[in-house]
Amino acid sequence: MSRLAASLVVLAALALPAAGLADDTTPPVAPGAPSLVVGLGLDDPALQAGVLRGREVILARGFEVELARILARRLGGRVERFVHVSSPGRLLASGAADWQLAFAGIPASSRTVGADLSTPYLTTDVVVVVRRGLDRPRRLADLRSAVLCAVRGDGAEAAAALHAKRAPSLLPSADRLLTAVRTGACDAALVPAVEAGRFVQGQRGSFGPVVGRIPRGKGLVIAVPPGTGLDVAAVDHELGRLRRDGTLGRLAKAWLGLDPASLRILR
Repeated sequence: MSRLAASLVVLAALALPAAGLADDTTPPVAPGAPSLVVGLGLDDPALQAGVLRGREVILARGFEVELARILARRLGGRVERFVHVSSPGRLLASGAADWQLAFAGIPASSRTVGADLSTPYLTTDVVVVVRRGLDRPRRLADLRSAVLCAVRGDGAEAAAALHAKRAPSLLPSADRLLTAVRTGACDAALVPAVEAGRFVQGQRGSFGPVVGRIPRGKGLVIAVPPGTGLDVAAVDHELGRLRRDGTLGRLAKAWLGLDPASLRILR
């Protein structure tokens, strides 16, 4: 399948949940307002998806895409276009940028000389989903005797924070993890926050509650290069407003299936 065809398949699979999420507190864009170019990494179709035409991303959709549009309006401008950007390491290297904001899976712990970094807008914690019938754990200690499972590459780091009696079972795919929890082979699944909503979607009768999250890192941030007319302090200010007025939470529920920031931190 060509890259274009694969992208179209992704887009066709995406619903349009944000259509009813009009940001009523955002003023209309004034004539002559600044136009922003936004960089997208296109690493996760729940966060951002689109079709590439050269470097331009057309038909862009997703949590971060809608956040970029709302944030641009809050900053008094609008998104002119989306462009594809490379990996965070290259993205944050010194050199001129042809974008004013970039969403590319950038962790808050990144070191950079080529861009300023915003405060986090999305947690990268690991979410705990338990099997049906298991007593609701309220502390990390309640999970230390549980049989834990995760997709290989996901959750093992967070499991170490549990000081669990046994290492988590690492499975090759989300489908295998889903089956293991549904059948009781695992007591709890450790799922990245961005994937937790999709993991339990349509399966709530098979699980107990999504009980909480285990801290892992500080979250994802936006890159703002110098000399482009945007101040990272202004971006942080607007992110804070979007967090307080519930816009970030509503976007997360619409695009990711749940707002991981609303889950309690297990200690």
